[in-house]
Amino acid sequence: MTTPLAEQIYRVASILPPAALNALVDSLSCESWGVDAAQSDRLLNQFPNSKFRRIIGDLLAAWQQESDRWDSRSLALALESARQAIASTGQALDVELVWTGPQISALPVRRTDRVLLQLIEQTQQELTIVSFAVYKIPEVSAAIGSALDRGVKLRIIAETPTSGGGKIPFGVTEALGTEILHRAQVFVWPLEKRPKDSAGRSGSLHIKAVICDRQHLFITSANLTEYALSLNLELGVLVHSPTLAHQVIDLLDNLIHQGHLVKA
Repeated sequence: MTTPLAEQIYRVASILPPAALNALVDSLSCESWGVDAAQSDRLLNQFPNSKFRRIIGDLLAAWQQESDRWDSRSLALALESARQAIASTGQALDVELVWTGPQISALPVRRTDRVLLQLIEQTQQELTIVSFAVYKIPEVSAAIGSALDRGVKLRIIAETPTSGGGKIPFGVTEALGTEILHRAQVFVWPLEKRPKDSAGRSGSLHIKAVICDRQHLFITSANLTEYALSLNLELGVLVHSPTLAHQVIDLLDNLIHQGHLVKA
């Protein structure tokens, strides 16, 4: 269970700028501070910024409730550990918002088509593309062809007219061409392997995602279609996280190994 002191440690490590946090950690480490009002005031007076004093004051108040278990050096170590954990999390999970829609200059949002093309162009080893619909994407097809030419392993998982029971009228061949498909691994979710409701209606392969070199994961509402990349309102996130990218690849690998997804 998270304690009030633990919450305040995380808050201080998250909010204080590096210089102020370093000063606080150094003070707590170099001197044996107590929790009485006089010593708290002496510590707080080292920080001229009223917001910082308020945040540190909340920390000291929470520390006072647990002072029998924490000395000042333990508190300093906890603050340093929290800072390192927050920094590591920030490096491990970097997320960007991506969309298709009207140009809004005030918002730093990247466009779906540009992000998709950049991911394909920067891939060096392996590229996995999952989409419900794939249709009329000549620029993307050209980028995929170039990736294959430089030795990228391509895996496509998509809905087709046959596998989807006619839910879409076109397949990946019409969008990408036979030359690309002959050089890629293409998987489908067969109709007979899908769950059905009481009326006999089956589910859809509705994932839209791109995984680049097991480093970058793009999850989006956009299909690989002309409308989704240029005309629709679509929203997604580009996640720079090897951990999450590997998890998605492992999930897809398991679906293949267990026979839920099969080669087209």
